[in-house]
Amino acid sequence: MVMESKTTSKTSCLKALLLRAWRERWSDLQWGINIKTVLPRGVSGDVYNLADCILQQAVVGAGANQLVLSYLRHSLSAQLVSHAAVLQRLSKYNQLSKVHCVFSLLEFLEGMLPGITVSCGKPEETVLATAVLSVALWLLHILQHCQSDTIIIKKASELLRIILTDDFYISMMCLARYNDPDLFAETNRKCLELETIFKEQDEILPYIRKLANIDVTILHLPIKTETWPGSLIQCWLEVKLTGNPGTSTAILAQQLKIFKKLKGFSNARLYAELMRGSLMSLYNVRKTTHESQWGAFAFLKVPHILLELAGSSDSISIVTALELMLQHSPLLDAMDANSSCSNFECLLDELSKNKLLSEPQVKMFLEKRKTPPSLKMDSGPGNNMPTYWHICAESTLTGILKTLSSDYQKIQDALLKMLHQVLAGNSYELILAVATVQDKLGTLVNRLIKFNECSKSAGEAKSQLFDITFVMLVTIVQNYGAAAVLDSDGESLFEQWVRSCMVERHKPKAADQILRLGDPVIIQSLLEQFNSGESEFKPGVKWQEILFNIPGVMHEVLVAWEQGALVPQDVKRILDAVRGKMCCLPIVAAAWLCAYMRTAPQETLLKPINMVQQLLNLNITATEEDNLNDRWQLTCEIIKKMQRDVQLPLPIKTGHYLVSRQPATEQLGQAWKLGISRGWLDNNSAGALHCLLETAGTRWLVSAVIHELVKLRYRDQLQRGIDLALAMFHVDIVGCTQQLLSHVLPQLLYNDVQADGLMEPQLPALAYVTSYCVYTAWDALSSEDFDTVPPVAKMSRLSDTKEEESKPLEQLIISLRQLLHMFEGVIQEGSITQQTYFAFYLIKSLVEVKVPSASTVLGAIPPSLISDLLKTMPELFSYPLLLHIHDVASTSGRINMAKDLCILRNYHLKNVKDNNNR
Repeated sequence: MVMESKTTSKTSCLKALLLRAWRERWSDLQWGINIKTVLPRGVSGDVYNLADCILQQAVVGAGANQLVLSYLRHSLSAQLVSHAAVLQRLSKYNQLSKVHCVFSLLEFLEGMLPGITVSCGKPEETVLATAVLSVALWLLHILQHCQSDTIIIKKASELLRIILTDDFYISMMCLARYNDPDLFAETNRKCLELETIFKEQDEILPYIRKLANIDVTILHLPIKTETWPGSLIQCWLEVKLTGNPGTSTAILAQQLKIFKKLKGFSNARLYAELMRGSLMSLYNVRKTTHESQWGAFAFLKVPHILLELAGSSDSISIVTALELMLQHSPLLDAMDANSSCSNFECLLDELSKNKLLSEPQVKMFLEKRKTPPSLKMDSGPGNNMPTYWHICAESTLTGILKTLSSDYQKIQDALLKMLHQVLAGNSYELILAVATVQDKLGTLVNRLIKFNECSKSAGEAKSQLFDITFVMLVTIVQNYGAAAVLDSDGESLFEQWVRSCMVERHKPKAADQILRLGDPVIIQSLLEQFNSGESEFKPGVKWQEILFNIPGVMHEVLVAWEQGALVPQDVKRILDAVRGKMCCLPIVAAAWLCAYMRTAPQETLLKPINMVQQLLNLNITATEEDNLNDRWQLTCEIIKKMQRDVQLPLPIKTGHYLVSRQPATEQLGQAWKLGISRGWLDNNSAGALHCLLETAGTRWLVSAVIHELVKLRYRDQLQRGIDLALAMFHVDIVGCTQQLLSHVLPQLLYNDVQADGLMEPQLPALAYVTSYCVYTAWDALSSEDFDTVPPVAKMSRLSDTKEEESKPLEQLIISLRQLLHMFEGVIQEGSITQQTYFAFYLIKSLVEVKVPSASTVLGAIPPSLISDLLKTMPELFSYPLLLHIHDVASTSGRINMAKDLCILRNYHLKNVKDNNNR
């Protein structure tokens, strides 16, 4: 009560002083001198409603008292009252019938608008935001109730236009929308009422509609534009599918959606990049073992991905994308020169099958796509894979799956004949490629396992069926990984053998542990049989007993040979018998030998290597069945891949799992230079990246790629480098992002020698790579396919207290927050360094990308860092940038946003004042 009485008493004194000033006709300077005798030192007049007192006195008569208004103008200049308080008082004036007063107040507001702000350190920022929206509502009231006075309507319309074309005022009103929802709701209703009053030709109508829908998205950040074609999608496809060719359509589509937002692509641009990237990758692997995989992806998988992305309703974007593809005719010409038909026509047919194009649209594109007269399609014997091979493979796969779903007892002979045909030539490779892109590989594996299980007892037909299904299954597991195609708790013979004995690159098996699965009696029996050169088995033998005891036989032969009990001729005779006509036996034997050699001393490797090589030697005579030859070729590929998986020296280096004599830095540098110069990544380079990841680890890989990126000097090269680096990091996007945030960037930016070389073009590029990685890693961790994401490496702890390990998503945000906190100390020291600029560019890139997960990621940015950067380098900031940084849904976010907006406003006003004084 005492405080209230003091305030009332002080307000009465102010009113009395105001009446005296008016009676004595004080100048505004006299008013400024005398008002300070009433107001306590350092106290704002807002506490005593000074603005309210002055305005009430100014509009007592029919017209506004200009002398009293001059006192208010001086009080504003002297910061005795705040702009927010004056705007709030103006918005409460409702005697709109007093047109002269209204016009004078509009003129007064016009004089205020160029300089409205809040002084630094004052708490009125959010109040000012509400006051600006209140004044906008007041102007709407004037437009509604003063229709008869054209001068007032014109003036009010002009002021509303000024407010709605100024980024500062728009930002403030966006803030007020969330700070005072009731006020915005009233404003919105008033706008809707005015829309019915004004006509379409009225200039003020677009501004009224803009006010009705004012929100954060109304101020757009600049959209980065890139020339067609880009590099990201093709490079990403190479890296992604080289590591995991069986990636599902849904996962690929989700990743492409993220890229669309990251790069600001239109739907048509995204679809065109996908089609072009797949065709470029296919052209790159022509006449290699990877051709079937990429052919199936380009012509079967891509239409399904497009269907997932576009649905059946976005045919316009598909048409536009194909128009872009026709601009890339050299690629289509080069592909057609090596095919027996038009690749573009084949793609159109598949799009039509998936209802993405109509028949008239297909005909239209075929007419536009004219094959150059000089281009002669290759139909010679060297081109044994026409573009339409996938149609045959698709129907064959359907037939196989249908046959494998039948009763085993009724179809043994027919199934055996069909599987023999499947293994002929490259048919099996094509079928696997089609099964992979159609997400039917798991179904094929399960049905093959079922028939393999039914055939594990001896018998001529059953033995052949067991052998051929075993070889087919091992091929699938080797190429796609056991985790991708087998159940973790499967109890079939094949699944048990894979878990216990099969050589896998990432799942080493202990040779001694495998030997414990054997039976000494059966091992001795098999040794006697093979030593006699007999490869045929007695009726009634069970294949599960053979598979788990062959390792014991190999162990006994190896030990006897090493101790001199056997000579090379004896070993050759035994291994020839093991080979026999059953391809599964040399596979099982080689699996144990490779597991043994993984840990054996270097000086003892010669004999087991020679044993594996002997298992690979088979001279099939002309009288042998052709199907055995096909099966044996597949067996040799399996055994050779086992050797590569344990990194044994091979006479011919094939595949991407190999030990290279070339230093890792040179391998990466070669792949990088080719990617930058050509704008696309080849299959060998993608394979080398996966090899480098496994041999050198994520930290080395990220560090090496970033060092290559910052060597680039030209903007077009840097743009290509950003795409290439992001694609390369998809060998393990989560692990690479963690290493980038936690280790690589701090080491790079705080190493004086390296940081001094970072200039303007490199710093923004480095920031964009970082933001792209953060968002793609976040999406990978957030997706339903989390199981396929490698676990994040644990961080070392300095304390002895036991803490729960952070979840990968949380750890990603923690790493980003720690990186940003590092920059605060540098800025607070008052110097502007490379770290300062990088901090700004990183925040800017995180804001500009604005994917769905942006709010959580942006929440990791310390508000104090934004304010420090804003005070240090205000010329780099803009109102739209600040508007999108902060979370308007939270109270703290709105407070920080209002404060930063006013800091930037004061900087701009100071610049205007300085320019006027020059």
